[in-house]
Amino acid sequence: MLPADVKYAELTDAGLPDQLCLTWVREPDIDEVARRFGADPTSKEWADDDRIADLEEDYRAELIHLVTIGDWTLALAPNGYQGSRSEVMESVSARGRAFSVYWSAAMDTAVIFAVDGVVQTEFDLAEVDERTGADLSALDPLLAELGVRDELSLPELQARCLAMGERLSGALVPPGWLRSPRHVFKIVDPLPDAIVPPAYLNPRAPFLDEPEIARVLADPSPAMAPAVNRQIATTVIAIAGIEDPIAGEVLRLLDTGERFPGERQELRDRLIRESDAAIDQANSLGGGPEADRVKVTANALAILHGTLWPEPAEAASAASMQVASMKVPNRIDFMRLIVLRNVSEHIMRARRADR
Repeated sequence: MLPADVKYAELTDAGLPDQLCLTWVREPDIDEVARRFGADPTSKEWADDDRIADLEEDYRAELIHLVTIGDWTLALAPNGYQGSRSEVMESVSARGRAFSVYWSAAMDTAVIFAVDGVVQTEFDLAEVDERTGADLSALDPLLAELGVRDELSLPELQARCLAMGERLSGALVPPGWLRSPRHVFKIVDPLPDAIVPPAYLNPRAPFLDEPEIARVLADPSPAMAPAVNRQIATTVIAIAGIEDPIAGEVLRLLDTGERFPGERQELRDRLIRESDAAIDQANSLGGGPEADRVKVTANALAILHGTLWPEPAEAASAASMQVASMKVPNRIDFMRLIVLRNVSEHIMRARRADR
C-alpha cells in the first residue's frame, strides 16, 4: 500500500467525512481565512463534536472548521462545498496559494489549485485529463509523482489528491483534529458567483452586448437594481409569451411607480391569483406540451410578483431566486436570467456591506 493510501486509511478511521470540502490556504490568520470564505469571524466557536452536532442541526447554512498548521490554514467543510467554487478559491488565494479537494455523497468532485487570486488548474476526479484554468500544467509534476490518473479507483484518487494538498503546502492533515475540539465558523455571507459564467464568454453570448445588459454589467451596483429588475420582468414576459394586459401593467408600474396608494399591492395580489389559477390549469391538463406551456406562464407570473417588491434591490433578489423554478426552453434566455440573477446577488451583497 502506498503512503498516500495509508494516510487516507488513517484519516478515514479518524473520522474523515464521506462528503467533504478540504482546503489548504497559505494564510495563518484563521479569522482572515474565515472572512475570505464568506464566514463571520465573530461567529467563531471552540467546539467539540457534541457542540458541532448542535450547530449543524440549528444552523442550516454551511459551517467550516479551521486549524492553523505553520504558515497555512486548513479549512474543512464536512457537508459543504464553498472551497470547490472558483470565486472562493480566487478569494482565499488572493495573497498566496490555495488548494482544495471536494467530493459529495452523490460523487460530485473537484480539485482546484489557485495562486494570487487566479485559478491555475481545476479538474474532476472522474476526468483528471480534462483540466481547465490559467495554467493546465500547474499540477503536472505532482500528478505524475503521485500517479494520479483516470484508471484509479475513486478511493485511490481521493487519497492521492489529499496527499497532493499536503505536498503543496507541507501542512499535514492531523488525524486527531477530526475528532478534537476545534474552531468552527458560520458561513453567513457566501461569496456570490461570477456575474458572467466563463462558459458564456467563449464563445461570447451575444446578449451580453445588448445596450441594457451592457449598462448593467458595466456598473453592477445597487444603483442598477431597477434596471436589473425590469430586465428580469421583460425576459420572463417574453419567455412565457404573456399577452395579458397584466404584463404591461407590471412594466408601467416599474417605470413610473404607483398612480394611487395600494396599486402595487393590488397588482401583486392579482399576479398571485393568476399564477395559482395557471398552476391549477396545468395540473388539470395532466401533462404534455400544453401543460408545460401553462406551467411556464404560472412561473412567469410568480416571478413578476417578485419584481413588484417596493425596494428595487430586494425585488430583483426575490424575482431572481424564483427563476430556478422556471423551465426555460431557450438557452439564451436561460443564460440571460442567470446573469441577471448573479448581478442581483452582487447588488445584495454590496448593500449588506454598506450597512
